[in-house]
Amino acid sequence: MNPRKQTDGSGSVLRKSMMGLVGAAYMCLALMTLTLLSAVMGVGLVRFWVEEPVHLKERLYFDYRDAHPKAVLDFGVEEYDKLVKTVPVGHSCNVRLLFVMPESDYNRDIGMFQVVAESLSLNGDVITSSSRPCMLRFRSQPVRLMQTFFMAVPLLLGVTSEIQIVNVPLLKYKERYYHRTQFIRISLVPRAGTPFLPQIYEANLIVSSELPWMKRVVRNWKWTFSVWTSLYIYLMLLLVLICFFRSMLFPAAQTNVSDYQRVAGSDDMGEGPPQVVVGAGGRRTSDVLKQWRQSRGKRKAMVYGEGSDATSMSVTRDDDTGATTAEEVGDSESVCQ
Repeated sequence: MNPRKQTDGSGSVLRKSMMGLVGAAYMCLALMTLTLLSAVMGVGLVRFWVEEPVHLKERLYFDYRDAHPKAVLDFGVEEYDKLVKTVPVGHSCNVRLLFVMPESDYNRDIGMFQVVAESLSLNGDVITSSSRPCMLRFRSQPVRLMQTFFMAVPLLLGVTSEIQIVNVPLLKYKERYYHRTQFIRISLVPRAGTPFLPQIYEANLIVSSELPWMKRVVRNWKWTFSVWTSLYIYLMLLLVLICFFRSMLFPAAQTNVSDYQRVAGSDDMGEGPPQVVVGAGGRRTSDVLKQWRQSRGKRKAMVYGEGSDATSMSVTRDDDTGATTAEEVGDSESVCQ
């Protein structure tokens, strides 16, 4: 085997392998970029579509200058460097109040008092209202003494304190398009026949919403929706990339197609192959064409010599090149070997 031919063959294989690796890396990079873009778009669309329930906790401050102290939560006013979130339309709104009250003799003597909650629109109309009774949990004298005895050390160290947290559910309604909730007003009303109001350390209003069942299903399965949405976006982007950006995605294939079209066009226009083609071993492939021309010249000589008025036809052979030439003179041909 010719060493030069073997070297050329191994170099061609190595070059093709390198081009294949570069093409594979290029395709992997393009597909990974497309996958990342599809994932970002899919997750973003699902997050834009999915609604989250509202959970709001705000501290209330009652005005004890009134006979019935009131506190108002405004959903449209910026307070403490944050904007209070409104409840979206269609959500079921739950409102409850947490009282932190001291276990004092005064609060135990007051007993029952009333808490009134009202949901107001922007123009002051009452959307819904409710009234709930409230009081401290009852503990008898022996129970309080035993609890104080066993909890004396934590009480003295300040780990625990003599307080009670009272949870009062107030409102439950569905937010609608008209008469949107703008304010929630809480009022403290003393028990009938008494002017006494409870002592309160702290009052927190908790507003939470529940999603409609359809939106709740979407929120519970949001990651599944994100995967399927990303897959659909990936297929759509891949189809667009193949249809409209094929030259960027497959540059080598486009080069091969253009070369094939150029060769096919030249063949259709009648352009023949080159006269001399030199192969890897140095053999001139035009020898086959020369032999074919010689046989063709012999057949023409035999045909014209039998059935026509041909008088002379000369065929000469060039000793240097080995080619056969034919000279035509007038209406006659002479053949010479």
